[in-house]
Amino acid sequence: MATSPVIDPSPRPDVMARPDTELVKIDVNQRYQIFEGWGTSLCWWANHVGGWDEAARDAVVDAVVDPIDGMGYNIFRYNIGGGENPAHDHMDRFRDMPGFLAEDGTWDWDADANQRAVLLSIAERGSDVILEAFSNSPPYWMTVSGCASGSSDGSNNLREDSYDAFADYLTEVVLHYRDELGVTFRTLEPLNEPNANWWKSNGTQEGCHFSPSNQQRIIRATVASLSTKGLTDTTISASDENSMDEAARNIAAFDDATIEAMGQINVHSYAGSERAQLRVLADRLGKRLWQSESGPLGQTLNGDMEAAMFMAGRIIVDLRELQPEAWIDWQSGDPSRNWASFTLDDADQTYAPLKRFYMHAGFSRFIRPGAVFVAIDDEDMVAALSADQSVLTIVVRNGSRSEAHSYTFDITTLPAVGSNLQVYRTSSEEDLEQLEPIDIDGYSFVATAPAYSITTFVVPLR
Repeated sequence: MATSPVIDPSPRPDVMARPDTELVKIDVNQRYQIFEGWGTSLCWWANHVGGWDEAARDAVVDAVVDPIDGMGYNIFRYNIGGGENPAHDHMDRFRDMPGFLAEDGTWDWDADANQRAVLLSIAERGSDVILEAFSNSPPYWMTVSGCASGSSDGSNNLREDSYDAFADYLTEVVLHYRDELGVTFRTLEPLNEPNANWWKSNGTQEGCHFSPSNQQRIIRATVASLSTKGLTDTTISASDENSMDEAARNIAAFDDATIEAMGQINVHSYAGSERAQLRVLADRLGKRLWQSESGPLGQTLNGDMEAAMFMAGRIIVDLRELQPEAWIDWQSGDPSRNWASFTLDDADQTYAPLKRFYMHAGFSRFIRPGAVFVAIDDEDMVAALSADQSVLTIVVRNGSRSEAHSYTFDITTLPAVGSNLQVYRTSSEEDLEQLEPIDIDGYSFVATAPAYSITTFVVPLR
């Protein structure tokens, strides 16, 4: 149960900006989304790490789930692979996700051992874990092209006679994982960037285009299949569009039956700008909203720190404008360093944190599940109260490459505060380094964010 801090009845001073600082006001009475947590997709890094020795695999899992020394992620998206045509060899090695069902109707529940091993380790080792299953493509033999990476021209690739069969495939996997492995997926997403036209045959990863009308067909078919199998603990999420603008436009046009079938709106924050509009739509429809995938798509980034700074900016704008209940990274480990929080060494079965690891941890170790985001009047910052209202966390991104920024923080809306606060910083020279505490004076404090840095302030409410 959440506890309220002792309220300090003394009059609050009017906070003025100290010399050479910018005044930043936090208003904890203006509250936004209650946060469910941070997460990552499991494909493809789990398909990679899951084949390592158990101790080495679990060390990587700890780096992802541990809230003290790791990133403290608690949300994980498990990819139900469709399975590519065995006659094809165009898929990237770790992106070629095994399917469970052969064309002759034979089920192979031993498939996908690597991703499953990581999933089960997370379920055992993590806390407050929320799991989602999602699909990138139907099995190749349900597709028009006979290929799980898409159609020949980027158009609809699920065969007209296979909507119910594909829904049955997805829900049978969810049922098996619940009954045989004790793993319950809270949501099931049958789509991934469905409106995109780049899912074409002979690609390097699974993908499938669905027009908006066909998105509705598979959503309705999948929720019906869940109901038939008694999977009442799993609801449908949709539609994981690449563009927030397309998501807002397409979902707004869904019919009532499709909206009723959905328990959650998922969107990727790669493209578009209609974050606020999508938040308004989710509220109007009464749906939970997740930022379910993001990364530096289309960005030319030079070095680990530049990747960390770009993604910190993406996180902040998403949290401020989209106001999702969860923020989920695409890849924790990836051959492309700009997309990864850590590198993976198959020869030694070891991982090594990158700047993105420390940047993410600067948010995720301190803004924990149950926190509520509150108003802060600077577009390069976010602020959140912990679930038990014991701390206020402020994360500040200074994107200037040459100038430090100094601030006077006005925290007079807090009911009470301690005498000082903790500070952690990631920069070119620092990896979430804990710095000297900063004194709190008259419900305010002064702090400087060096050039090109991410700083986390943890303010105690006594």
